[in-house]
Amino acid sequence: MLDNQTWDSVADKVTADDFYRKDHRLIFRTIENLADKQIPFDVVTISEALEAIGELDNAGGLAYLGMLAKDTPSAANIVSYANIVRDRSVLRQLIHVGTDISDSAFNTEGRDTAELLENAEREVFRIAEQRQKGQSGFQPIKSLLAKAVDRIEVMFAQEGTVTGASTGFTELDRLTSGLQPADLIIVAGRPSMGKCFGQGTRILMYSGELKAVEEIQVGDLLMGDDSTPRRVLSLARGQEAMYWVRQNKGIDYRVNASHILSLKRSRNENKHKIGDVLNLPLTDYLAASAKFRSNYKGYKVAVEFAEHPLPVCPYFLGLWLGDGVSAAVDIATTDAEVVDYLRGYAASLNLQLTEKPAKDPHGKDKCPLYSISSGQRGNHQNTFSLQKVLRELNLLNNKHIPELFLTNSRANRLKLLAGLIDSDGHYAAKYKVYEITQKNPDLAKQIKFLCDSLGFRTSLIEKQAGIKSIGYSATVYRVRFSGNIDEIPVNIARKKAAPWTSHRTWQHTGIQIEYDKVDDYYGFVCDGNRLFLLEDMTVVHNTTIAMNMAENVAIKSRKPVAVFSMEMPGDALAMRMMSSLGRIDQHKVRTGKLEDDDWPRLTSAMSLLAETKMFIDDTPALTPTEVRSRARRLVREHGELGLIVLDYLQLMQSPSSGENRVQQISDISRGLKALAKELNVPVIALSQLNRNLEQRPNKRPVMSDLRESGAIEQDADLIMFVYRDEVYNEDSPDKGIAELIIGKQRNGPLGTVRLTFLGQYTRFENYAGSQYDQDFYE
Repeated sequence: MLDNQTWDSVADKVTADDFYRKDHRLIFRTIENLADKQIPFDVVTISEALEAIGELDNAGGLAYLGMLAKDTPSAANIVSYANIVRDRSVLRQLIHVGTDISDSAFNTEGRDTAELLENAEREVFRIAEQRQKGQSGFQPIKSLLAKAVDRIEVMFAQEGTVTGASTGFTELDRLTSGLQPADLIIVAGRPSMGKCFGQGTRILMYSGELKAVEEIQVGDLLMGDDSTPRRVLSLARGQEAMYWVRQNKGIDYRVNASHILSLKRSRNENKHKIGDVLNLPLTDYLAASAKFRSNYKGYKVAVEFAEHPLPVCPYFLGLWLGDGVSAAVDIATTDAEVVDYLRGYAASLNLQLTEKPAKDPHGKDKCPLYSISSGQRGNHQNTFSLQKVLRELNLLNNKHIPELFLTNSRANRLKLLAGLIDSDGHYAAKYKVYEITQKNPDLAKQIKFLCDSLGFRTSLIEKQAGIKSIGYSATVYRVRFSGNIDEIPVNIARKKAAPWTSHRTWQHTGIQIEYDKVDDYYGFVCDGNRLFLLEDMTVVHNTTIAMNMAENVAIKSRKPVAVFSMEMPGDALAMRMMSSLGRIDQHKVRTGKLEDDDWPRLTSAMSLLAETKMFIDDTPALTPTEVRSRARRLVREHGELGLIVLDYLQLMQSPSSGENRVQQISDISRGLKALAKELNVPVIALSQLNRNLEQRPNKRPVMSDLRESGAIEQDADLIMFVYRDEVYNEDSPDKGIAELIIGKQRNGPLGTVRLTFLGQYTRFENYAGSQYDQDFYE
């Protein structure tokens, strides 16, 4: 009010909300409005403006405005006064946020600890960012020119033209002068959509439940190939050419053209060994020779579930499901081994075994019935009753296998299967297979699931069975299973299986691929090794150039490199880097089947990586706030960073969870750009492309193909697209060659860089002619 010219000195330092008293907030906001309209502001004009909006009395009236003007010594130190107001505002905000954090810790309202920490950290960072307000502003061109000349001199003294962090790719460094500090760099490509299926495909969840692929949601836990959970990180939906994967004596399933088959080697040959796992694009499998396809087959695995207490012995339940009376606890049998078991089981329950002779309508003797009970009449509420247990399990007149039994320990599942075999099964010694035939199709499917989960080779067929002498005919369902079935603890001597002696494994399954039609697909990205199971335990599968850049920066610059891997666990990423640097086939590294000449290269790669300052954070679904705080912490502990890599942008979470995904991605990209500027470090974020390019004859990506948000295009300083022609054209002359297309560069030219792609090492290198090895597929 004393000197209008000083307004511009404080306008960017404080806001109306920085004042504690309401009357001061009203006065400052009025001054702000008058200044915006270029109207002079003093005691009189401010009082008039306040009176016009009915707030003069709330602001203390004309007398209070006059007192403020009179009691202020001068406007000479107005910047210092503004800083005092701002500092006190920050302290009040800290007190308020601290109180909220304390209250939320005492009253979580159902929120987990991670969410509470995220909210607390975000609120504190918000205050910290406000604290920087007004600390920078216009600088005279003269001082900036001096800084620019100093930088030019430093670059002139350097050898070569790379002024930022070298990527290791000569032609790319020539076009970009390296990865520049404070730049946000986007590396984009089509995702490896090796996890998309036709509608209705049933996936095995970690709980043992079966779920149709279209019903799976982010956060769901799938059953992994090693019986550990795989968390769903994101979903994929769309249309594409679909193919049937026909399994020999297995459940057929539909996949999209981009699917990645998980296959196992079925015979030894030179360096290839039985059991070697190969994750191969479906299109590559179709283009491979007949010999290759015969050597690599689909495969299944056994599943381990945790052991839980059971209300009845699983072997007894198997006997009852096979030969029990549906409405009662009675079991029909003539086998002495079964009767001996029932007698012993009854004794262990302190109950009695009762034999009930049975006759048919013609008076002829039938198979006797055996019942385990207390042997007493009347209602005995406190006596253990098998009949009562079967009723509580909803089994009476409803034969099925309760989920508690299907998803129990291997030992309990084997006992259950043994009971089914001893009651209703047949051992075909000539073929070394068991057969169980059922009239109930749902129970037959459960028995197949049970056998599949135990790792046996299993088939289920529908057939007609009958008795010619009386003209009886019925539809039945036959389950056949083989493998190491001799470990099933059957009691009947004639039904005991011989050990599996063939050199061929029963868990390998021949497959045939048939084109279906263009149709909807449903899929997802999951964590871990991205191998999960279908309903019959078939194993299926679900970023390399940025990691190659990170390796080069960490090794050559000796600066710390931070990698946020939200898709791949840290140990898997470490194995990939060892494969890349050591030039060792990644399948050998992953399976541990290294040859003699691989070990020295592995040791060398480990030594090289151990000497770097590379740090990997594999926490899933990080927010920009979390990334920022962790990167800051790394800077404090290890000094200036050379590079930050995020794999990948679409897996990040945004604090604005209520907004749509486009808005969230916009917030994330802005946060990453702010991080790059704050820490003065290049930030590489991997990004996916949408499927628009699939519809074009030329599949090379363009800027509009960036998935979910145009804000990525706006915020990025450098955008590079990875394109491999062989992915789309199986007869491409550019097999083994990748194009790195620079679609945007804020401070440099656009162009295309050709690189050599060594798929077996997951490595990109400077292009030096075709090095594609077709022999592997022959």
